[in-house]
Amino acid sequence: MERRPVPGALCAVATAVAALSGCSAPDAAPVSPPVQAAPPAPPAACLLDPARLAADTGLTWTPDQTTASDTRCVYDPGGPVTPAPSASPTAAPDPADFLAVEVAPAVADDAQTELDDVAGACAEGSRAPVQDDGNGFVCRFRGGSVFAAAVRAGQLVTVSVSAVPAGTTTARLVLALQQQLNGLGR
Repeated sequence: MERRPVPGALCAVATAVAALSGCSAPDAAPVSPPVQAAPPAPPAACLLDPARLAADTGLTWTPDQTTASDTRCVYDPGGPVTPAPSASPTAAPDPADFLAVEVAPAVADDAQTELDDVAGACAEGSRAPVQDDGNGFVCRFRGGSVFAAAVRAGQLVTVSVSAVPAGTTTARLVLALQQQLNGLGR
């Protein structure tokens, strides 16, 4: 009587021989992690330093990235930077409060003429020069809010605040915008 091999037994023997001989399938080539692109540069008009602005005004400021461009950037005020635990709660800033930065090519032959042209929005006697080079100023709008302008590298940069947000003052905003304009182009 002749014995025929059982197909399942042959597979088991072949598998055992392969395991004992150290044979295995070739290793797959290592997979490199996908190359991550660098994050995009922020829009050119989002040129203010939010950390410095927060330190100077006492409020957090967040650029609205959904509407930002190379010519306009809107910063929304948030709550106090570090509220004191014993301090009475301050009102949250009104959603209509914002700070807008606009960047446009300068059109006048010199910076001073450019600045004089946009200073018409200032309340009488409120214009104060930016300390670094005189090519900028901060003032109060006629309604009591704050406006600033500077000429840097052939660009006119204007900063306007819609209203003084709860939690800060006009004086703090004026000083904060002076500091921001002083830091442009450095």
